[in-house]
Amino acid sequence: MVRTTPIGSSSYFGSQIVEAQWTSRERHLERFVTEQPPYSILVRGIEEDVLPMARRHGMGTLTYSPLSGGWLSGRYRKNATEGPASAARPQARFDMSTPANQRKLDAVERLAVLAEKSGLTLIELAVAFVVNHPGVTSAIIGPRTMEQLEAFLPAADVTLSSDVLDAIDEIVAPGVTVNPVDNSYGDFELRADQRRR
Repeated sequence: MVRTTPIGSSSYFGSQIVEAQWTSRERHLERFVTEQPPYSILVRGIEEDVLPMARRHGMGTLTYSPLSGGWLSGRYRKNATEGPASAARPQARFDMSTPANQRKLDAVERLAVLAEKSGLTLIELAVAFVVNHPGVTSAIIGPRTMEQLEAFLPAADVTLSSDVLDAIDEIVAPGVTVNPVDNSYGDFELRADQRRR
């Protein structure tokens, strides 16, 4: 008996995953059993095609960055002076002067108010939003300290009410990524030299 190791993709478009599934079937190869996309309240692009497609193909979805690179941790607020925690993070995601990041700051302020009204921390609201989506199998939370881990753990027991989910949808509409740079995919296809112009 030949044992195989499960394989998956990361930050693929739905169409790329479907093509990979088709190729695996046609060539009798192992297929992707999971997709690992970014997903948070601020980065909801995968709701449009990746999450429904993964469910149709029986794939798990192991999402990452439920705090959107720290934006939903409370670190980045209107009056905050701190920059990214890591110099390795793309600067376009943290340049507070861009209109897209100004929209993120506005969304974070509204989400913080919603979290407080709901009796939650912003972190609990953000993580619960991700892990309670029916298309998400699990989320990579990525704490670097015990304090961060302890801030994440209560979210495992939080179920957001329909009213809270509706309020989130009013702040960031389903399927919308507030700053498209945060999608972690699609940049290559949209470069000027790749477009038909």
